[in-house]
Amino acid sequence: MSDYKICGVDLDDIHNVQLEILDEVDRLCKENGIKYFLSGGTLLGAIRHKGFIPWDDDIDLWMTRKNYQKFKKIIKTQMSSKFCAVDYFSNIRFPLSIMKIEKVGTRYVEGIFSNIDVTSGIYIDIFPLDNIWLPAYRLQTAILIKLQAVRDFKLRNDGKKNAGAVKRVLYSLMPLSVCRSLTEFTMRFYNVFPTKYKNQLSHRGRYWPKFTETDVEDLIDAEYCEKLYPVPRNYDQILRKCYGDYMQLPPEDKQQPIHNIIECKL
Repeated sequence: MSDYKICGVDLDDIHNVQLEILDEVDRLCKENGIKYFLSGGTLLGAIRHKGFIPWDDDIDLWMTRKNYQKFKKIIKTQMSSKFCAVDYFSNIRFPLSIMKIEKVGTRYVEGIFSNIDVTSGIYIDIFPLDNIWLPAYRLQTAILIKLQAVRDFKLRNDGKKNAGAVKRVLYSLMPLSVCRSLTEFTMRFYNVFPTKYKNQLSHRGRYWPKFTETDVEDLIDAEYCEKLYPVPRNYDQILRKCYGDYMQLPPEDKQQPIHNIIECKL
């Protein structure tokens, strides 16, 4: 039993479902030569806890854009019917520019997306890593943040509340399909150039450190919930960039799930 519950469901039980999804992704990637690795709090959990951070409520994975596109193709025919993939290509109303792999028949609804007509099963997140060019990096991320604001305005109740009169008019004029196309173009623009760094532009790119090719290609296995999954060989440097003294636990009041899940069903 976990010390944490989400909507009355024990967090350990939610973790078990997320591990089912992770194992399916791991199988598909290994069978098809696709590199991926644990990222964010999941990477931190692997190194500090050898599993989930006890209060973490999701799993995060990173792939280079090339591997991400290959993964999107193979799941159409090779993924178990127990799971489904959702992104803003499968559903234009999906509010983010990442992919979620969900377990069919479950429910896991984040409060900020409660009014959006999309599937909301227990999930893991997959983030693509794109090339960045430092002189244009701030502009690139600023454009993406604005495009996300348009989607928030059109899809989320709080997005409408946060938009002033001028933004309401301008945002209303941009179709979601155009916003999606501009987002993809902006994220992927520098992938045709041999830049030094990559970043997670699809979601809060500005707030993540920059990664070299070696960071995301040179992988080793690390223990996570009694199994082995890929992580960057230089995980220590990456975690220090992301979290500072990452082996130090946060204050007790910060040791809580963060996604504001308002509905959960296994």
